[in-house]
Amino acid sequence: MTKFDVRKRNSGTERQRVPDWIRDFRCQGWTNVFDLLPDEEHLYGTETLFGDWNSSILLLAKDWGSTSVLEEAIRDGEPRPWRHAGPDDGFGWRTNRRLLDFAAMIPGDKLYGSAAASMLFDAPGASRELKGFYTDPLQTFLLNVLRWVLGTMPHVEWVACLGKEAWFLTCITLSNSVAANQFRQYRDSYRPLEGVFVNKKITAFPLYHPAALGNAINEMETGWRAFAAAFKSSVKK
Repeated sequence: MTKFDVRKRNSGTERQRVPDWIRDFRCQGWTNVFDLLPDEEHLYGTETLFGDWNSSILLLAKDWGSTSVLEEAIRDGEPRPWRHAGPDDGFGWRTNRRLLDFAAMIPGDKLYGSAAASMLFDAPGASRELKGFYTDPLQTFLLNVLRWVLGTMPHVEWVACLGKEAWFLTCITLSNSVAANQFRQYRDSYRPLEGVFVNKKITAFPLYHPAALGNAINEMETGWRAFAAAFKSSVKK
């Protein structure tokens, strides 16, 4: 990893401190970023790309990456190892480059996080299944983290679910366990899900993860255009 310019995190809002119950969580096969970086103040490493907690849009991806990637950055003496992948980071940057292009379809700032939040999967690699994600204690913890995030964002109205993991957590949070297991059906029909969380009306929109390959590449842009159209239509009302 190399140094590069990052955007200012959390512009336009006072972000709450990450609570101790998040910092202190442990799970076999996973590492909490706050164990490696106890002085870190940010829940999501990707806040360096989109970091506005005052936004109406939460971009929720899968996970930041494997534990070994962060450990390497720390060993290399990176001044800010908990950050998004940049131009010199290969595959990770290709993903974020796509996300930047798609997110530009929608006006305003965003917050960019992941379903796995501060938890790093110990197994190396990308685009792999996250063992333990759908079972306790990790599942309940990640649901509570998402609830904390949505409760902390004062103006949140949309969650762009970049993959099945983000969709699952968001649907459960919006009290729709049936839709939680129907990500592909919702994604392929460009159909959002509306719900209420603590008196906030929130719409979840299912999208391909920007790292997806194959036929997904052709469908990805169509989904983002549908999301942009739905968002702009809601703003006009």
